[in-house]
Amino acid sequence: MASTQHTPALDSSESTPRYDTLTLMNRDWDVLCRDLRAADRIAAWAGEHPDLAGATGPQDVVDKISAYYRRGDFDGHDRVMHLLVERAGGTGFDAHLAWRVAVRVLLPKTVLMAKTQRRSYGLPWDDVCATVLGAAFEVVRTYPLDRRPRRIYNNLALDTLQLTRRILAACLDEVEEVQEFAAGIAPLATAEGHARYSHVVSSEEPDTPHRTVELADLLMRAAQMELVDANEPALSRHEARTEVLDLLLWAVEVGALKEVEAQRIARYYLSTSQRPEQRHMTTRSMGHEGDLLRQHASRAVRTLRTKSDLAQYRAAA
Repeated sequence: MASTQHTPALDSSESTPRYDTLTLMNRDWDVLCRDLRAADRIAAWAGEHPDLAGATGPQDVVDKISAYYRRGDFDGHDRVMHLLVERAGGTGFDAHLAWRVAVRVLLPKTVLMAKTQRRSYGLPWDDVCATVLGAAFEVVRTYPLDRRPRRIYNNLALDTLQLTRRILAACLDEVEEVQEFAAGIAPLATAEGHARYSHVVSSEEPDTPHRTVELADLLMRAAQMELVDANEPALSRHEARTEVLDLLLWAVEVGALKEVEAQRIARYYLSTSQRPEQRHMTTRSMGHEGDLLRQHASRAVRTLRTKSDLAQYRAAA
């Protein structure tokens, strides 16, 4: 199965590459296919299961499943999918390997889903793609083989689509909340310019060494408050990450949010990584942990939104 390749984009500074979800997944898959331990386990599976005879690596398993489908051998297709899903529900390296291979089998279908769901929800491509892939990982790991032992591939695809739609619908609610959050405190924060970097964030003027230092100071303060990691990529103007951190720092300073509430908002809304060495994972692909984090972020946003009179915080500025 040919992998879908994407060239890393650059952020507004044109110096930091941003690796999208499919790029990172393809790169991780290439690493797995070169893993000698994975090759040993696949060879062992092939020795135990005639349907995998001759397979010597993860891509061989994907190719065999595709071949069964093309020949119309749906029983053989189901047998191999059953093997993968059954092992994926276990523990250890075997389970992890089967899990990764099963999701790889679903990859063409998930990419098509991402394209259609992006049109439906109007969200950024990579957010939708990460959501669909995260849903695929979730449904493979939790698929009820005892109740649905047939048409496994089709069932996994349907379950992935249904879970994706639920997550994206919730995501739209969260996007609206964070937009209201920003809109609600931005006027006050702008009026109290002493703790703000808005003149740097929104300025159309060319970068200067002074503004670069101010952005570095904003990032340092955010790291000290544990809103971001210590090795977070440099901030640049006109990006949502900079604006959200700016608003959160101000809200904490004037007492509109507690530090822990700001941390929850930042952890959720700024959860994707721009560092190529870090595995891409968004909160919307984290299953139960992501749901819990989303709830914490929503609660923190509501804390700010339900303040009856934010003007009372001006005195603290």
